[in-house]
Amino acid sequence: MRSIFVSAALVALLATSTLAEEQRNHANDYIRGGTWLYHEDDGPCGRDPLRLNCSFAPTQVANSTSLNIALAAESVTLTVSRRMIKHLDPLDVKIQLNGVTGTDQDWVGAYCIDNPQSQVPLADKEYIDYQYTTAAVDGVLHFGPLVNMRCTWQFRYFTMRNGNWYYKLGESPYVTFEKGPQEPLHVHVASTSNSLEMKIMWVSASVPKPQVEFGLSADKLTHRATGTGETYAASDMCQSPATQVAANLYRNPGMMYSATIAPLMPGLTYYYRVSGGDSTPKSQVFKLKTPPSPGAHNGPASFIVYGDLGDWNIHATGKLPDDRTATTMQLVRRDLNDPNRNYAAVMHYGDLSYAMGKTYLWDQFGAVIQPVASEIPYMVGVGNHEYCYTTGGEKDPSGAGGGGFHPPEGNYGTDSQGECGVPTHKRFKMPNNGNNVFWWSVEMGLVHHTMVSSEHDYTVGSTMYKWIEKDLRSVNRAKTPWVFMHIHRPMYTSEQYESDHRVALLIRKHLEPLLAKYKVDIVFSGHYHAYELTCPVYLDSCRSEKLPNGLEKAKAPVHIMVGSAGADVDNVGYYDVPWRVDAILDYGYGRIHVYNETHAQFEFVLNRHGNVASSAWIISDHDWTV
Repeated sequence: MRSIFVSAALVALLATSTLAEEQRNHANDYIRGGTWLYHEDDGPCGRDPLRLNCSFAPTQVANSTSLNIALAAESVTLTVSRRMIKHLDPLDVKIQLNGVTGTDQDWVGAYCIDNPQSQVPLADKEYIDYQYTTAAVDGVLHFGPLVNMRCTWQFRYFTMRNGNWYYKLGESPYVTFEKGPQEPLHVHVASTSNSLEMKIMWVSASVPKPQVEFGLSADKLTHRATGTGETYAASDMCQSPATQVAANLYRNPGMMYSATIAPLMPGLTYYYRVSGGDSTPKSQVFKLKTPPSPGAHNGPASFIVYGDLGDWNIHATGKLPDDRTATTMQLVRRDLNDPNRNYAAVMHYGDLSYAMGKTYLWDQFGAVIQPVASEIPYMVGVGNHEYCYTTGGEKDPSGAGGGGFHPPEGNYGTDSQGECGVPTHKRFKMPNNGNNVFWWSVEMGLVHHTMVSSEHDYTVGSTMYKWIEKDLRSVNRAKTPWVFMHIHRPMYTSEQYESDHRVALLIRKHLEPLLAKYKVDIVFSGHYHAYELTCPVYLDSCRSEKLPNGLEKAKAPVHIMVGSAGADVDNVGYYDVPWRVDAILDYGYGRIHVYNETHAQFEFVLNRHGNVASSAWIISDHDWTV
């Protein structure tokens, strides 16, 4: 019935004592910059996002100081390898010192300037990334890949003098993008509640006629769908820091466009491109295979599953380990091209970009997922880093209001840094049969997928609880015999994080009876940055039936936690539990292959080598009682 593989890391960690909560890895341990650089130091201005205590010498003041007379003989020439680039091009900045004696505190800031023609130049403190000049090789600093964030790039050189003042000694020419701010990017698709249509979404600056051209061949895009656009302001979000306007917090996110293409036939390959009208840049032509229709018995269908992806790298290179976000995307792309599989969708159940108030991280995330999300339905839910907040609930797009969901047993805080789901709600359009991106369901082939939020009130009688029960009750098991639930936080995990463990028990208390009542087959989750597989389990007890061939028939839901697609892998021990089958502390993602009405196979793919590290057969007739 299931794998008996147990990782060496698990064996070692089982012998350890409980580790303190604060030992868990977090994205806040380092800074992710706007040119995809990673910084373990606090940077030239420390970690204050508004840089209120960082002093830059104003030109009019500096010109009147004796220090400036001395600096007049000093200057720095910054030249760039190209003044016009494409989206995701890297860029070299060459430093030439003219009468300057450099110090190890000199640095070059990267600036993303929305309006370079403005009479008021962008303030020096508004850098979106930086490098110390000590990192230069032969006088050259490497930046990028640079995302087209609808801006013009510039680089400025600073030195510290007169105690704690930064003086600008030089700046580069402007660097622009070939296709300009109206280039359509972050292209991704999603299924709707109608299997004969698909939703296409993208981001650009404002355009006159957002549209999708599509057809059955790349050179015959004979159909056209008109799109609509929306955006959000800093004031639309719930609390600081997301509500603060600054280079490395809220900046203009562009327009989020979406269009519905229809009518489509299930299981066919279509081609499409997006644009803002005839006079604006067009995207490349993408191909998209539509999922099988609900109840389709035309062969196996597969799904990619994971949470906690982030945007930690894009080309599997850089300072951080190269086996995380970028590798996940590369391996998923590889899987989509497997002629022996029929992948129907990606299910990403929360903790998407980890932007947490930083708009540029949403831009980077869109670039990361586009190669996959433009070709297959990319179905998402929310996690704590998209949603959790404590004040400003009147702006919560889910309608929950108040200060969010904060049960006394929980550790729900301000993990979205004030976003409260607003950017996620604007950027991702999910089926409209629930509550937008927050909870919804969709049917593909033999599977009914139910996406729910562990960040909203799931207690018995709550709004979402009632919707979950209504949704599960409505499933026609003759048509879609398999029912998969996707939720960010797990109900079953044995990792030793006490505060998160209390939440798992709370979710289990309220939702596990529904799983049993409606015979949910698999519960996928993340939140913990690791992989863990359970036996078919209910009320802490494994429940299965031995079959003559040595396999087992499930008599309860199987819980599969895959939260190591890109975010920092966990580093703790495990509780002693009877239902754990496997656990791996390493980067990877999940694949679930549904072969027929009774047989499915799960695989955990390890990013380090791209091979299956753990697998399990789930066999069920979906007709069990507990």
